[in-house]
Amino acid sequence: MKFHYLMFREVKKQISDILCVKDNIPKQMAGLVASEESRGALISVRFRYVIWFSLLMSALANLNNIETVIGYYINFVALGLYLGNTLIHEFILKKKTSHWKTRYDFVSIFWDNLLVSMTIVNWYFVKGGGNVNFLIKNPLIVFYLLPLSLAIFQYRISLVAFSFLCFLFFYYLFFFISLQNVTGLTNDWYEYVLTEKIIVSDLAVTKPLVFFTLAIALGYGIYRSLSMLQKFASSESQKTTLSRYFSPDLVSEIISDPDLLTKGKRQKVTILFSDIRNFTHFSESMDPEDLSQFLTEFRRRMVRAIFKFQGSLDKFIGDAVMATFGTPVVSERPGEDSKNAVLAAKEMLLELADFNAERKEKGQPPIQIGIGIHSGEVFFGSIGTEDRMEFTVIGDTVNTASRIETACKELKTPLLISDSVWKEIGGSSDWVEHGGISLSGKAQTITLFSYKM
Repeated sequence: MKFHYLMFREVKKQISDILCVKDNIPKQMAGLVASEESRGALISVRFRYVIWFSLLMSALANLNNIETVIGYYINFVALGLYLGNTLIHEFILKKKTSHWKTRYDFVSIFWDNLLVSMTIVNWYFVKGGGNVNFLIKNPLIVFYLLPLSLAIFQYRISLVAFSFLCFLFFYYLFFFISLQNVTGLTNDWYEYVLTEKIIVSDLAVTKPLVFFTLAIALGYGIYRSLSMLQKFASSESQKTTLSRYFSPDLVSEIISDPDLLTKGKRQKVTILFSDIRNFTHFSESMDPEDLSQFLTEFRRRMVRAIFKFQGSLDKFIGDAVMATFGTPVVSERPGEDSKNAVLAAKEMLLELADFNAERKEKGQPPIQIGIGIHSGEVFFGSIGTEDRMEFTVIGDTVNTASRIETACKELKTPLLISDSVWKEIGGSSDWVEHGGISLSGKAQTITLFSYKM
């Protein structure tokens, strides 16, 4: 009993997901879907002209089979009504605003099914010979597929469902009329196929199931299209957000494995801090708009240098930049993250030189920065509440990297790295050693290395 209940709940959930798939599409994509629906409706209407022409050719090909004036009349009146409805529908769709723009599709679907039914009834009177079984066995039953198939041009499952219901209404109407012809029943397939008799069980189940299967396929096809659009929109939105903090290569890696950010863990990371010297005094004399443009351009250049060497932007803190190397995944080769951090720092100084050259041409004063780099174990993961999550690193390594950046002022150098970073990059002679440096908040002294400019 519990199994059946759980199965019922699962089926109910699946149906709900299919019917409400549009509700889950991000707002920025909802307008695109609505626009495509409108275009699909117009394409559908224009395709109706193709159907009308095909039906006209079919009617002309069967002129010799119609022996009464009324037969001709009904056939071509039905075609005229079909064309007239198509013209009206196109006129409504081309109007900029109309109450009927999304509603007239249902009118057209019902009208199409009605006209198919009229044609079947017409052929019954022309060739049926009084046997009502002719209604249900008429090959024109397949024409009900036409309005059903047109729904594929629009992303509206409701149109598929409505078209299928219209078919069921007219089909079972003919079926129950045929049941009145008691002498026309049989259980023999030879008689069923080659005579006017019918097998009730087959007509009651087989054709409706074929149409039902097609309706399910069309509806699910629309659902899959919208679902893929939803996932694509979500993926693009996520990619846009992540691209602000991670290099393009890391963004692709994170999207392929979202758990990289959701799982908190301790890992070895290299931290880079950068800060503009005397920024408070520098910014006091600037217009707010100029200050905003300055910070935007400065940050763009610094982040470009960080991303160039597989770094990740952790955050901006005013004029300061905090970046990490080895997040979300630590490099496979030992010391690679520290090497990338140092290369990024050097690139940042080159970007700064170009930036200052441009500022000089405009008569603006140059700016100076300090960069501090340290490597060690941190906690990396999602921190915050359900409403506001942040991917960040925390730990003593972060604080130490910040203090090293501050020490750039005291040692009058734009770039300082810790002893651990210096060892990981191979102990290069391009650096000047500063031993016994006291950092704020640290009891023990530390050895730092400044880059020979």
